[in-house]
Amino acid sequence: MFTGTTTGWSQAGSGSFANADGTLSSRGGPGNYWYSAKEFGSYSLKLDWRLTGDGDSGIFLGFPASGAADPGAGGYEVAIDASAAANATTGAVYGAQAPDATARDAALNPPGQWNTFELLVEGERLRVLLNGRQVNDFTNTDPARSLRQGHIGLQNLGDGTVSFRNVRVKELGVVTPTQVQGEAYTSSSGVQTAGHAGAVGGQTVGYIDNGDWAAYSQASTTGARSFTARVSSGGAGGRIEIRSGSSTGPLLGSVAVPNTGSFDTFTTVTTTLTGTATGQTVLVFTGATSGGLFDVDHFTLG
Repeated sequence: MFTGTTTGWSQAGSGSFANADGTLSSRGGPGNYWYSAKEFGSYSLKLDWRLTGDGDSGIFLGFPASGAADPGAGGYEVAIDASAAANATTGAVYGAQAPDATARDAALNPPGQWNTFELLVEGERLRVLLNGRQVNDFTNTDPARSLRQGHIGLQNLGDGTVSFRNVRVKELGVVTPTQVQGEAYTSSSGVQTAGHAGAVGGQTVGYIDNGDWAAYSQASTTGARSFTARVSSGGAGGRIEIRSGSSTGPLLGSVAVPNTGSFDTFTTVTTTLTGTATGQTVLVFTGATSGGLFDVDHFTLG
């Protein structure tokens, strides 16, 4: 996006950025120097930034072209201001979520030195990495704003208070929802395949007791943000924990499975997934009683 040339960039609001020696330095403001040539969906944005003294700036994400003059209204700002309040300080999603202060303080270089942000946007999820260390993990739930598609901008708030260099974007692949049959587990503990006429393919993963699990090496959790399953229960019901890598791996989410009246009566349950996921999908089954809690016909990661 910017490695010395300003082609594709536009200024909204007041002020500007001076371009010299591959570095953008703020002039006046407040303003938004935005990449008007293209909108982005899921992406990794990396850039170097440097403050002088008690400066203030930020990175705008996800705003529409019509909102370039007020990018925080339609999108979000990742703040740069080490002395501001918690939800406006460096690494914060401005006004929405403070960073992990301990991680931020350990990673932050002082004024006058360069820092590097990596901002990972996947759907409505935004992760902020400062000098290689994650300091924020935010998911948008505000229907008036969205991170799924929009422009990127750099904030200017005074002469020479902030500089940027090496601004680059890598667009990320979108997770394609894939349906996985419950009985297609590649490793497991406790569960068995059960036959049910109402199931897709006539089989489910069943005979589920509290603490049992089933792993699916063919279903990667990388980038997954939702989980949907077709389930049935003639027993007590329970919960499905969605974990990454192993039965004790990172917990990405969980969803309740109700009693549906019989093991041949199916319903759909769904939940959002959060956290960092990189491994195979592992479903861990829990319930208040033992013996025949519920069955899983199939599930989908999205």
